[in-house]
Amino acid sequence: MADQQNSDASRNEQTQKGKARSTGTLLEILRHPLALLIIGATITSLLVPYLNSRVNRNELLQEAKLKKASEIREHVIEFNSELNALETMLELFHNMNVRLQLKPAEFRQAQLKFVDDFSRRYLDFDEKAWWWYSGLEGELSALRQTSNSELQTLDTEFAEYGENIGKSKEALKPLWVALTSADYSPNDLESRKKVDETIAKVQKELPPLHQARNILVEKMAGHFTLAR
Repeated sequence: MADQQNSDASRNEQTQKGKARSTGTLLEILRHPLALLIIGATITSLLVPYLNSRVNRNELLQEAKLKKASEIREHVIEFNSELNALETMLELFHNMNVRLQLKPAEFRQAQLKFVDDFSRRYLDFDEKAWWWYSGLEGELSALRQTSNSELQTLDTEFAEYGENIGKSKEALKPLWVALTSADYSPNDLESRKKVDETIAKVQKELPPLHQARNILVEKMAGHFTLAR
């Protein structure tokens, strides 16, 4: 029995010594400059591509968000430009008629041509005015994490923007109606006065809407430039 115990103890001692020698040998190998170089190269080959992919992905997402914010601003710049062109077109038609003092037959021909030109331009304007922002929620969610409250805020901004667009278009309507009416006569002082008053009203109503619209668009674009 004692011999068996001594034998087991001897084997355990040899095992421990073997482990110690293995550990020592491994440490010696790891201390070798070549081993350190190989280990460093291995870690680098695995870690650097991962980090680069993360950086590249973040850069691409940031570029996409900035691009979308820029597109949003471009839409409102285009809308403002087209709306201003329509307003100018209406006012210019009236001012030229007053200055030229056309004969009734000549004026009616000019009026018909104006109706045709303005209608085509207005239809093109109306086609672009409304629908560009309909998919922004999905695009925002795809580019970064969004909360329900933020999406609700965006919905509110959409509604306010749509209301602003509607009011801006409606502001031009009385002037359009006055200039295309059969009763419009630029050679008549009373008729001219009514149109002048309508122009003054349009010029008063549009600037506040323009300012509010720009503020709204900056808020909408801001959702895409937030760091998330």
